[in-house]
Amino acid sequence: MRSSRFFALLTVLSLLITMTFTCACESTSIVYGDVDLDSNVTIMDATTIQQALAKIITLEKEQEKCALVTGNDDVSIMDATLIQQYIAKIIDKFPVEDSNVTDKETINKIDTNITVHFSNNKKWTTVYAYIYNEQTGKTNATWPGEKLTNGTVNSYGETVYAIDVDCSKFNRIIFSNGTDQTSDNPLSVTNSGYFVQTKLNGKYVAGVYPYAQDNEGTLKYVDLEYAEGYNKEITIWTPVGYDAKDKDKKYSVLYMTDGQNLFGDKSTLSGYEWEVDETVLSYMQNGGDGIIVVGIDNSNSKRDSELTPDLGDIVPEYNYGGFKSGTGKEYSDFVVNTVIPYIEANYNTNSIRGIAGSSSGGIEAFYIGMEHKDKFSYIGALSPAFLLYDESTWDNYLSTLDFSDKDALPRVYIHNGNSEADALEQELYPNAAAMQGFLEEKGYPSELIKTVIDKDGTHNELFWAVWFPEALAFGLGY
Repeated sequence: MRSSRFFALLTVLSLLITMTFTCACESTSIVYGDVDLDSNVTIMDATTIQQALAKIITLEKEQEKCALVTGNDDVSIMDATLIQQYIAKIIDKFPVEDSNVTDKETINKIDTNITVHFSNNKKWTTVYAYIYNEQTGKTNATWPGEKLTNGTVNSYGETVYAIDVDCSKFNRIIFSNGTDQTSDNPLSVTNSGYFVQTKLNGKYVAGVYPYAQDNEGTLKYVDLEYAEGYNKEITIWTPVGYDAKDKDKKYSVLYMTDGQNLFGDKSTLSGYEWEVDETVLSYMQNGGDGIIVVGIDNSNSKRDSELTPDLGDIVPEYNYGGFKSGTGKEYSDFVVNTVIPYIEANYNTNSIRGIAGSSSGGIEAFYIGMEHKDKFSYIGALSPAFLLYDESTWDNYLSTLDFSDKDALPRVYIHNGNSEADALEQELYPNAAAMQGFLEEKGYPSELIKTVIDKDGTHNELFWAVWFPEALAFGLGY
């Protein structure tokens, strides 16, 4: 009798001990950050991760669950950093806690009736605006369009004209003096101002700018560890009005390759920039929400390799150098596992993300968006290097992807030039034009894809800046 009571007592004690030392992560309410399993998030938890990464200790399965505060699959130094920021009250929750939201946030749509401004910096005697819809053929007037009048003079001594347009009915605009003209320009809610730039192949190329906006936003540069002994510079642009202390106002984020070419023209081969900040500010001027833009530097000799996803055999014409040894998977992992967690830990962001790039950056942006469809709302691929792989390789790769959940798929914008003056753009053109068909064959909804071929487009930032506003507008659902 006494023996039975003794063993019963041991059983109860054993159960109590087991219950006492059960990890909080095994309960339905996970205590993220509690890596040492003491039911508190302290500096020791960050230290525990650092020791594990240095292979001084090995994390148990329960500890790993608690350590993954970034929401990624592998424990990294970013997890330790986020825990330190949480302790210092720099952040009040971890990215993984936001990633558990199943429904994607949506863009607050704005009125498509906007006012477009044209700065007559070429001092044309007469200015016309020919506005039309490329699909329906509808126009605002017969060529050369509506004559612009009643302009105002800006601080540069240029006459600035204004015209109201409904972007739901018209999507192209050409400015002219009756003889000289600009090339066809996209027209969307992300446009507010145009001016005339250089002349190319008999037509002027229009630049974009945010009308009457002097504050260009704020740039910040940080280095993030890409690989052991190798850091990448990340350029973070926040728009006018961004307040780090205002936690209630959240911003969507656009991640872009070739960050060295987005906000200034000093490092570009073409001498032009993407004018990304001007486009976002124009969108905001028209009533749109602010967007944070994050550029990832690709200015060194590793560019070809880092921006080439390994999908199979490269076509013989490009099977050399960095293309041959593509490390796009590592680049994709860097964006998703390092850059995004850093931005979401340090900035006021929502769940709406975009990924975009051009040329090699275009194929890599497309690849990142396809690999992580659950993390991105839209993809922008301008002059993408889809030609690195033949049709069979693309067919094999796209067959591995699941496009069955329409609501979980990102919008895809593809743009390519086809100017006879640019051999590279012509070479890229067939594959860019064919990608939409490849996607649709695999079940990708046609309404989520837009392919634009620009007959005047060349392979440089000059034209990517012209078409970026439409890429952004389509990505945002306009």
